[in-house]
Amino acid sequence: MPKAITAVITDAQKEELFKLRNSRTGKNTAERAHYVLLSSEGKSINKISEQMARNPHTVRCWIKRYLRYGISGLRDKSSRGRPNQLREEVRKQLNQLLEESPKKYGYQQSGWQINLLLDQLKKTIDSVSATTVKRALHEHGWVYKRFSKKPPINAPTKEEKAAHIEKMVATIEKQGLEHEIEVLFADESHFSNEPYVERGWFKRGEKKIGPHQ
Repeated sequence: MPKAITAVITDAQKEELFKLRNSRTGKNTAERAHYVLLSSEGKSINKISEQMARNPHTVRCWIKRYLRYGISGLRDKSSRGRPNQLREEVRKQLNQLLEESPKKYGYQQSGWQINLLLDQLKKTIDSVSATTVKRALHEHGWVYKRFSKKPPINAPTKEEKAAHIEKMVATIEKQGLEHEIEVLFADESHFSNEPYVERGWFKRGEKKIGPHQ
């Protein structure tokens, strides 16, 4: 059986609790102040819980918090500061990461993916999650899309490719005159100057050329 608990308070504390109970700043806080006042009148935890239709454990916890922390112990713990700080820190780091290539941080991919961003962020932010990262990306105007395609700078021109093919054919014909040769062909072979096009996260409206160009 839990040990009996009674709130022994001064007249000044009682007046403060009365003001809090009658204030309109917070219904929950006012009710908790009433728990303490009832306890100071000698009512047991069970009596208070019956009167207020609350669990005895709840009543006991709030009275104990008041005895330990005073009026501040009756107020809800702030749940706004930490999430806001977390989102701001995530946004700040995402801004920096997305300005650079994942390869700078040791990843193989050229475009940022959620799993890469999450892995990098967790090195400095313990409580970050994939949901937090996705929300931050969408809230601040980042979109997931392909890199713009463009042939590599050193890609041969149409004329250069034609000249190279003619040279290959001439070499084969010359060797065929000198001795018997075997020429192998691969059906449905495909050659392209365009690199594999990756996706990544970008600022809305931003255009990036593929990383291998």
